[in-house]
Amino acid sequence: MARVARTVIVKSMKLPRRVLRVFVELEGMYRNMVEQLVMYAVRSKVKSFSKLKALKYREMRNLYPQLPSHYIYTACQDASTRTKSFLRLKKLGLAERDYPEIRRVSIWLDDHLWKPNGYTSIKIATHRGWVTVEFEPHKQY
Repeated sequence: MARVARTVIVKSMKLPRRVLRVFVELEGMYRNMVEQLVMYAVRSKVKSFSKLKALKYREMRNLYPQLPSHYIYTACQDASTRTKSFLRLKKLGLAERDYPEIRRVSIWLDDHLWKPNGYTSIKIATHRGWVTVEFEPHKQY
């Protein structure tokens, strides 16, 4: 099954301080989830997103009840992708550590976590409710 991903590059705009604070909190929770899921997946050698989600969804939901549930789905997808790559490198003898190092995190948003709001803004579901983000679209948009 082919999966289409849409990446949008927008000009940087100033976010209101309140919105930025919400995203910083969200990024911290998402990073923590991905780190925990990757550690578990590597330790258990679970590569499949479905299996990881089946094993850890309830625990993550109890740890982060304030987050919309689809953040857990996307964190499991992110973690399984990182785990597959790490275990492949480990098998080839190219990984020096026991666990992968999570340096950068970009929050994955599926179709339940965001929606367009006109032509120049989107709404993103967060632990603080829906947050509106204004942007200036690229000329090809």
